Amino acid sequence: MKTQVKTQKLVLGGFLALLVISSFVYMPIYADSHDDEDEDGVDDEYEDENERQVEIEVSDYEAKIESSFETNGEFENEFSVSIKTSSAGLELELEFEQGNETVETEIEFEILFTEIVEYRDLVVDGLYNESNDETIQIYKLDNFDPIIYTVETVNNETVHIFSVQTVDGVFSATLYASGEFANVNDVIVAPTQVKVDVGIHNFNYTEDDSVLALKVKLESESDVDYEEDDETEDELQGRSDNESEIDVSLGDYSAFFSWIETAMVDGVVQEVKATPLDIDSEETKIYLNYPRGNEIIHDPKIGMADLLPTTGFLGSNNMVFIALTALLTIPGLALLFRKKNRR
Repeated sequence: MKTQVKTQKLVLGGFLALLVISSFVYMPIYADSHDDEDEDGVDDEYEDENERQVEIEVSDYEAKIESSFETNGEFENEFSVSIKTSSAGLELELEFEQGNETVETEIEFEILFTEIVEYRDLVVDGLYNESNDETIQIYKLDNFDPIIYTVETVNNETVHIFSVQTVDGVFSATLYASGEFANVNDVIVAPTQVKVDVGIHNFNYTEDDSVLALKVKLESESDVDYEEDDETEDELQGRSDNESEIDVSLGDYSAFFSWIETAMVDGVVQEVKATPLDIDSEETKIYLNYPRGNEIIHDPKIGMADLLPTTGFLGSNNMVFIALTALLTIPGLALLFRKKNRR
């Protein structure tokens, strides 16, 4: 009998130990206050290990962000995001180079914001379809003010800011980049990505029951693969939630264009729906669909994936799952052992 009780205690103790160890193995990089002096929610040591050098070039209608990573003075990799406004729209071109003897571009692709479509959602599915819905007007993004470049210090971190808008102010985009993790408007921006705040302001609706869709084109001179994903790297690493993305991959390298699945519409959080990725011989595109409103603010991102070392932790939802499992399982085991002991 004593041997049985001892065995049961060992089993229960081992289970408890496993839960504790699992909690530490999957601990987020989010730090305690004494490990996070810049208060961006990311451990300072992890930030220092992944800090990148950022260089900026700016002219009236073009800008370039170059972000490089070195180890012990040796070049490891570099990615750049070029910003260009023209009659074709707002273009963001990402290029990545891996350090080797013959440095060359490993992956390249472009995101173009080209037009805003006002349409009647005849199918009532929240998605713009050229064949099934009524297109009311197409607002071309083809006339921009000069790019405004500023630098701000956010919690002791340098954040580079690029402000773009059409001449009439209807469409705007504010881009944020940093060599470290930065908390920008309550969104954690990694040093391997650029945050884009897209805005639609006082759109001139011509119908009372219409809504808007923003056309986004994807282009590449390389033979890249596009894949839709409803779980982003930032979600897996616990830096964000409720995101979707398009993975852009070539060989061993992967980039992405992602967006939050909600937008602020007249100060209220509303759902954003994206049409399925449309790949044909002419163009590759999606439409980001917004509820009707006078002031629409949405947060896409563009960047490189898999450049940051894995943190080996589950996201916040999975941490909650572990805790709930422990709370439900431990009492159950204790009750089971108790009943056996009574026998």
